[in-house]
Amino acid sequence: MICITGTPGVGKTTVAGILRDRGFEVISLGELIRQKGFVLGRDPLRGYLEADIEAACSHLQEMEGLDVVEGHLSHLCRSCSMVIVLRLHPEVLRGRLEGRGYPEGKVLENLEAEALDVCTVEAFEIHGERVHEVDTTGRSPHEVADIITDIMNGSRVCPRGSGLLRVASWMMEKLFKYGNTNHL
Repeated sequence: MICITGTPGVGKTTVAGILRDRGFEVISLGELIRQKGFVLGRDPLRGYLEADIEAACSHLQEMEGLDVVEGHLSHLCRSCSMVIVLRLHPEVLRGRLEGRGYPEGKVLENLEAEALDVCTVEAFEIHGERVHEVDTTGRSPHEVADIITDIMNGSRVCPRGSGLLRVASWMMEKLFKYGNTNHL
């Protein structure tokens, strides 16, 4: 089971749809959590659903023929044979999240998560060298799906850190311009 993860807005669902169209068995972790009721409660400050990741991941392990799990928490499933973290330049990400109508606080929270490499760090802590990183900036969803397919069949390797260069340079630009990252 391959897990595709990344900050909301980087293209996980779109790319997963293309992989599904190519014949892969794909499931959305978020949809599974909502449909099966793998919910512990609601975050009182932010209003987000708190997922029962252990229960959801256990359920995924019982599913036969599953190729790909997509979702920004999928990397937390220890049964992933490989994790692919999608990355996106934060300025592009901001536009996507604002286009979805996210409140400014949620936009900033997700930009910070992307800039600080949260999904990749968490994935690497659990899965080590089985983590691949793909920068989706400037690439079409079909190009990203091609890269993921190559990674899955072993003809391409995108090790941790390969998607960071643009994000790191963007962070340095903000630090030099503003002296801090408060202006993400």
